[in-house]
Amino acid sequence: MTQEGFSRQATKVGDVHVAVLRGELDLDTAEGLSDWLVEMASSPVVVDMSELSFMDSSGITALVIAKNRLAANGDDLILARPHPFIKRVLETVGMADWVTDWDPKWDAV
Repeated sequence: MTQEGFSRQATKVGDVHVAVLRGELDLDTAEGLSDWLVEMASSPVVVDMSELSFMDSSGITALVIAKNRLAANGDDLILARPHPFIKRVLETVGMADWVTDWDPKWDAV
């Protein structure tokens, strides 16, 4: 899906789904993100944030909702490769432990 300044793409790599977010995740682009991530349930969902340039509270809320819904189904939401600015936002709101090191097997995206 693509919106002005934002796009998302998903693929299954091995036993995980990798969701790549690109651009700016904000009030205008966060709508539907949690549902989209939850649709990938039945395996862990890794969110590749390496191409995300901005994220506000709407993006954070969408990720929290997705993580809670996935956890209720026994799945997990994992964040990977945030830019330093995004990483600082995640640390500030207490989501730093959601971030994991990138696994090279996910590079199939």
